[in-house]
Amino acid sequence: MITPIKKPAGGTLHATDKAYNKQVNQIRYVVERANAHLKNWKILHTDYRRSLDTFATSITVAIGLYFFRS
Repeated sequence: MITPIKKPAGGTLHATDKAYNKQVNQIRYVVERANAHLKNWKILHTDYRRSLDTFATSITVAIGLYFFRS
């Protein structure tokens, strides 16, 4: 897991630490937006209505279609 560097108590971060934190936050932003977007899909608010054997294939196809659209 990638985490930002914490500011020491009563101190400041070095410029390289700030640059590292900025890179981490840019990655985290994209992931958080993707999660928020998926949570808004109405189909994910209901139970999966097919047999569980097909779940992995179905979710893979849904993700593929989402990224194909972008």
